[in-house]
Amino acid sequence: MKKIYTQPRAETVATTLQQMLCASGGIKAQISGYKQNTGGGFIQSVIMGIVCSSLLFLGTACSTTNNPDQPKQQAELKPRTLIVTQQAVSKVTPESAVRRLPQASITENGDVLDAIWSVNDEISFRNISHETYTPSGTTDEVPLDGVLLADRAARIASFESNDKVWCDLGDQLLLVYPKATDPAITVSGNPLQATYSISLTGQDGTLATIANTYHHSYGIATITEVTPTVANAVVAEMQNLLTVCKFSFVDKDYPGTPLPVTSLTISYGDGTYAGTYPETATVTVTQGTPCTAAVTPVQKSAIAGGYPLSISPSGNPKEVYVALFPEADATKYSFSLESGSETYTGTATARLVAGEYVVAPNLKLTKVNP
Repeated sequence: MKKIYTQPRAETVATTLQQMLCASGGIKAQISGYKQNTGGGFIQSVIMGIVCSSLLFLGTACSTTNNPDQPKQQAELKPRTLIVTQQAVSKVTPESAVRRLPQASITENGDVLDAIWSVNDEISFRNISHETYTPSGTTDEVPLDGVLLADRAARIASFESNDKVWCDLGDQLLLVYPKATDPAITVSGNPLQATYSISLTGQDGTLATIANTYHHSYGIATITEVTPTVANAVVAEMQNLLTVCKFSFVDKDYPGTPLPVTSLTISYGDGTYAGTYPETATVTVTQGTPCTAAVTPVQKSAIAGGYPLSISPSGNPKEVYVALFPEADATKYSFSLESGSETYTGTATARLVAGEYVVAPNLKLTKVNP
C-alpha cells in the first residue's frame, strides 16, 4: 500500500507589526488539502498505515497567557482591527501535511486533493477567552464573534471583517470554516468551552459541495501584539474535522465496470446504531494550553427511528465524494446503492481518520433480487 503526502511550498510570513499592517488586513494563510490514503480495497486502504496521522479532533497546540482558573483583567479589552497571520511550519511532516488551513475550492490532482480560497469565503470567529463582556459604564454586552471574508482566490488570501473585534493581548480566537450556523459559537464553563454544530446532511457526491458546506475545520489564533486600535494574532494551523472518501461500486458478479450511482445511503453495519448514521455533531473546543477539540456525533438508533446518511448525486456518476465522521476504531459500514432501477447492497470495514482523503474504488455489492 502506498501513502502519498503533499509537500507545500515555503511561504513568507510577516513577523513584525509593521509588516503585518502593510499587508492587506486579515488572515494570511497557507492553503493545503487532504492527503490521500490509497491501497487495494477499503479495509486495506484505511486501516493499514493510518496510524501515522494524528486524530485531528484530539486537538491542536496553541499558546496563550491566559489561565482559565484565573480570568485575565479586561481593562484593555476594546474593539480593534484584527489581523491574523498563519505561523510558518518549520518542518513539514506527513502528519502535519494533512492538518493545515482549510480552503473553499477543492480539486482532485492525481493522488491528493488540492484547494484554494475563493473570493468572499467566510470564516466564523469567536473570542473564546471571555464568556461575555459588558464595557464599563454600559449595561449591554458587546458581541465577541463575527465573520471574516476572503478578498481573493489564492493559496494565500487575506480575510477581513467589517466590524472591530473586542479583544485583548493573549486572547484566543476560535476560527471555524465553513461559517458556523446560528447560533454560531457559544462559550461557557470553567475552563471556558466553545461549542458549535456541524451537519453532514444534503450531500450530493461532489467535491464542490463538500468544499463549500462539509469541509469542516477549526483553528485557534492567539493575539500576540496589540495597539489601541490593532490586534495582531497568529494561528499555528487549522485542522480538518472530517474524513473525505471517494467511492465507486461494482456488481460482485460482474466486477468489470463501476455502477452508475443514482442514489446512495451509508449507515453503520452493526451495533446499537446499525442501519443509521448521525446527521449532526457537536464540536467542543476547550480554551487553555493546549486547546483541545472533540467531535461528538448526535447518534440515532434504528429503534429510535434513525435513518442512514443519504447521498443524492445528479447525472448518475460512477464516483461519489462523501464527508464522514472519523472513528477511533475500525467500524463496519453498510451501503445501499440505487443504480438505475436496480438496488445493490454490501458492507465494508474501515477506521476513518480526520483530515484524510480515502479512495475506496470498486467496492463489491450484491444485487438485490426484485
